[in-house]
Parts: sequence; structure tokens; C-alpha cells
Amino acid sequence: MIPARSLPLFVLCVLLLLPALGAAREMNAEESEAAVWQLEEAYWRYVKANDLEGYRTLWDERFVGWPGFAEHPVGKANITDWIPPLHADPDRLYDYRVQKEAVRAFGDSVVVHYFYWESRRDAKTGAVVQENEPRRITHTWQRRGDSWQIITGMSATYEH
Repeated sequence: MIPARSLPLFVLCVLLLLPALGAAREMNAEESEAAVWQLEEAYWRYVKANDLEGYRTLWDERFVGWPGFAEHPVGKANITDWIPPLHADPDRLYDYRVQKEAVRAFGDSVVVHYFYWESRRDAKTGAVVQENEPRRITHTWQRRGDSWQIITGMSATYEH
């Protein structure tokens, strides 16, 4: 219990600390958003390298989502099904580009929205020989200790 004569000083201290606590919380949100966006970039590096094991580390065991390649929602067991066919033709190398649209932290969750384009490059010249229409992706990441994992998501073509 705070003595009555100390109460005004206590209230003043609390009021002075509130803005600092809010700034710290905002900084943590910005750090979370930056960390998750770096993981989204790693996601695409894994796809380009056909690194299925690295790619799987990004996904929570209980993940459920609706990727563009699937007729119905899938779990983690099927999340890499779309990657090997991208690398089937050694004369046409898979490539991509992404455009971040929004990243928002909500406590221990971060929602990411972006466009991506997939392309094929001639293995000898490096010239782009095919680029697909853009797709929209939404992922929700959840903090797992010191890291993050995707818990749900969806992708769809973008017809403009």
C-alpha cells in the first residue's frame, strides 16, 4: 500500500513513464515487422535455391492456409509441393521479385501483404524469357521464442 502523502508523487511518476512505455512498445512493433519481413525475403531465397528443408523451418507445425496452387487449404505437410516443379527445366532458371505492400505487428503476431512475380531466365544468357502475372500473398507470422513462424496465409492471382 502506498502512503497517502506519497500518492501524488507515485501518480506523477506513472504519468511520466507512460509515454516511454508506449515508445518502447512501438519500437518493438517496428523491430518485429522488420524481422518478419527479413524472414519473408528468406522464404523466397529458399524457394529460388530449391531448399525445401530451409523453407519448412518457416512454417508452424499446425499451419493451415490456402496457397494458390491448392484447390483446398493445406497443412505444413504439403507446403513445399509447388517448389520442385519450378526447378524442373535446367535451361530455364526460376527467379522472382517481391513488392512489400503492408507489414503490421499485433503483439506476438505480424501480418504481411505483398505482391510477387515469378519469372524464368535463360540459363545461358540470364535473359528473362517468361514472367507471370503478379500474385498477392498474405502471411500471418507468430512469435515462437526468439523467432517467428507462419501460422496461416493465402495467395491469389491479381487481375488488374
